[in-house]
Order: sequence, then C-alpha cells, then structure tokens
Amino acid sequence: MNETPLRQSPTRLRRLWRTMMAGLTIIAPVWFTGWVLKTLFNWADSFSAPLIGQMAKPLGYPEFHIPGLGFVLTFVILWVVGALAANVVGRSLVQYAREALEALPLVRTIYAPVQQLMESLTSPSKAGFEKVVLVEYPRTGLWTLGFLAGNVPRAAESAPAHSIFVPTAPNPTTGFMLIVPPEQLRPTELGVEEALKMIVSAGVVVPPALFLPAEEDI
Repeated sequence: MNETPLRQSPTRLRRLWRTMMAGLTIIAPVWFTGWVLKTLFNWADSFSAPLIGQMAKPLGYPEFHIPGLGFVLTFVILWVVGALAANVVGRSLVQYAREALEALPLVRTIYAPVQQLMESLTSPSKAGFEKVVLVEYPRTGLWTLGFLAGNVPRAAESAPAHSIFVPTAPNPTTGFMLIVPPEQLRPTELGVEEALKMIVSAGVVVPPALFLPAEEDI
C-alpha cells in the first residue's frame, strides 16, 4: 500500500525539473539581455561622468552626479560625432584627425587596428570582412567560424593565404587571428550578421544556411 507514492515520486520530480527548466529558458535570456543592457548603460553613464564633473566643479558641485545623465550625454556625443562624420566637412575633419593619430608612432599601433575592427563589425560591407568561412581549428575534426579579412602572399605560390579573424563567444569584439592556406578553408553561405548572431548566442542560434563539409570533402 505504501509503494505507490514511492513509485510516483520520480515522476513528480521529473515534472518539477521540466517545469523549472521551462522557467529557466524564459528567465535566462531576459536576465542576460538585461545584464548586457545594464552593463552598456553603466559604461555609457561612466564614460561622460568625468566631463560632467569638470563642468559642475566651477559651480561648486565637485561631486555632482545624476544617474543616467552621463548616458544621455554619451548618446548626444555619439550622435553629434556621427552627424559630423556624415557630411563633407565632418568627413574631412575626421580624416584629418585619423591621419594625425596614425602619424604618432605608438598611438597608430593601437588606434588603426581597433578602428578597422570596429568598422568591420559595425559595417561589414564597408571594410575588412569579405566572407564567413569554416576553419578546421584547433584540431582536425573540429570546426570554427572565421571572418576572411585579407590576403597574405606566399613565396613561390600562385594562390595567397588568407588572414582569418576568429572571434570568441559570446563577445565577438575579442578573438585571435590565423593565417590559413585557401585549401584549408571551407566557404559558407552565411552573412556576417548571421555569423555574429551565432557567436553571441554561444552556438545556440544556428543559421539554417550553415552546413559542415561532407566527410568526402574534408
């Protein structure tokens, strides 16, 4: 008579577990999205905080701080800089500033690569990334997504090798660079935006256009 509750308890535990997992699949993406937005908000807010402090200091408020004011100021700064860069005079000023920065020996080694990377990530058709490829890395049988960034000449070879940027998940702004012979790359039908979605989701979002090479093609 006492066996029925014992037999039913594993089923109840499985139901409880499935219910909790269903709740987790809803809460986790919302929490992660909120965390990313909060992190970006805090960064933007703190980015302009020193400027606000310098402006408020002559008025007798050296510790002046209103949460969110720095975010608004950062937004305004980005909008103003973007608006200036969109017109003829602004483009000339931006180009002049870039040339001035790239003329500095130490600064240009940092500024130029970061500037090119940001242009590639925000506007793939404008600079840098030509296509998304599959690279067999870090060992045979394992594949990773990479962005074809440029060509690297090879001695006594007709076909150049390629420089491949392999971003890390879930933060595609960091990663590493590989120089890979063309015969070791596999083309894909993915756009850069589709590949970035897969990387940011840590592989959860798999684009329908992504296929691994067949074994006979490897």
